[in-house]
Amino acid sequence: MVLGLMGLMLTGCTGDLDFIVRFKAVDGLRTGDRVWSDAQTIGAVSAVDYSDQADYLVAVSIERQYAEALGQGSLFYVDTDPQAPERKALMVILDASNGDPITDGQTVAGTARWEARMQQMTRRMEETVSGLAVELGQYWQDLQNLSASEQVQRLEQELDRIIAELRRLSASARHELRTNILPRLREQLAELRRKLQAPENEGQFDRLEEKIERIDREIRV
Repeated sequence: MVLGLMGLMLTGCTGDLDFIVRFKAVDGLRTGDRVWSDAQTIGAVSAVDYSDQADYLVAVSIERQYAEALGQGSLFYVDTDPQAPERKALMVILDASNGDPITDGQTVAGTARWEARMQQMTRRMEETVSGLAVELGQYWQDLQNLSASEQVQRLEQELDRIIAELRRLSASARHELRTNILPRLREQLAELRRKLQAPENEGQFDRLEEKIERIDREIRV
């Protein structure tokens, strides 16, 4: 079955990137449906066939200009065509950072829509955690340009952002948060407490300290 699809792709070869996506279900996807990524079409479905392994093989042709962005970590799922609600489309979340580019004739795994979106959220959160460590380093360099009250406000915003995303963190992101980011946040809080020593500020600092401890507790679960 794969050889048949490969023959079809080769006979229609136009210089595009041609490969196969394997799905458990295609939800009505058919030949000629569009391939979308980041709100633009990047190719088309060349063929859809049922395999002898009880799954579906979707042959796709991607415009060559997008080939370098199609790394092994790219995600593929079926959804409604954004511009033609009566049709389906193959949606692609491009990722060139995870492994080598997809090559002509390769077969890659597709995923369900909900699973693709969950993986995308997890990746974004991991990027956020890594980016937060960089932001904190830059923040320390900018301390002289911020008032102490502004520093307190920014710290609380960062803590609230982390708390909102805690349950979606991978094990590696939790480790980064526990070992590198939380210690720096505690140092920052202690420094601000020294700068703003006043009875009326203690309640605010106690609240921030509790948020840091909450994060610490939840990432250890």
